[in-house]
Amino acid sequence: MDSTAILPLNAKAARKLLDSMQIPHILYKKTVIMEYNQKQYILYHRTIYDTIKELLSNEDIFKHCVFDFMPKYLTNINGENERCYGEQYNSEWWGRAQSSISENSKVLSIILYSDATTCDVLGKTSEHPIYLTLGNIPNWRRSKPDAKALLAYLPRIKETNEFKKWKDCSMVKHYLFQRSLEVLIEPIRSGSFDLRTDNGIIWCYPFLSELLGDMPEHHSLTLTYSSPNCNMPCYTCITLRDEFNNPLIDHSTIQLRTPIMMQNVLNNGDATKYSLHNMKNIFWTLP
Repeated sequence: MDSTAILPLNAKAARKLLDSMQIPHILYKKTVIMEYNQKQYILYHRTIYDTIKELLSNEDIFKHCVFDFMPKYLTNINGENERCYGEQYNSEWWGRAQSSISENSKVLSIILYSDATTCDVLGKTSEHPIYLTLGNIPNWRRSKPDAKALLAYLPRIKETNEFKKWKDCSMVKHYLFQRSLEVLIEPIRSGSFDLRTDNGIIWCYPFLSELLGDMPEHHSLTLTYSSPNCNMPCYTCITLRDEFNNPLIDHSTIQLRTPIMMQNVLNNGDATKYSLHNMKNIFWTLP
């Protein structure tokens, strides 16, 4: 940084300076997601690759990244090797992902997480940011603040009493959330890309490995009912509500909500029975 450079004297001058900067990977754009009741709902975002570029342009982050499958073993008290898991790249999932792509290419593990955030003391203003980090970054480094990058601000519908009276209010809200994420992850559907670094070019295949958030985000991601009083209130399994207070439940009988199962539920017209919103989930088509 130029030691003689003069910093902006106030916030207005700082915003003007930022607006004048032409650095492609930090520029955000607006995408109209839908129109509802004569109002446009706009997604403020940048491409997922620009966000990754910002993250990996930090040399201290990039030098710790791991792009290869690295199974880890420890020797137990009997002198036997046991498999242990501490990072994504130690897992069987990474091994399967690696074996599914070209021999000389690498896995780029994308982690997204979101959480509605209150922006003022009174709680009257809130935003819904979504952040990106990578499973290639070791846990100890990924836990630091600079190992995440802002990807987008998700549009939100203000849930007024008038809005709640509309019959399709729930479907509209979930469509807005799903469609916004569809726009964000669309670039990774095209397959591999070249990651240019100071040490050369790394041929990568992006995989969306984790979607993190609170309970409301998980219900929106899986398109399951959020009410604890519904028939199957869990977003990960199809356990009946009355079984949640059964300490003797046979865990082998618990069935997960897999994409194939949920698609069959929709096709058979059983969405309500399984506490599932009657719309297709964009994540079902991801590898």
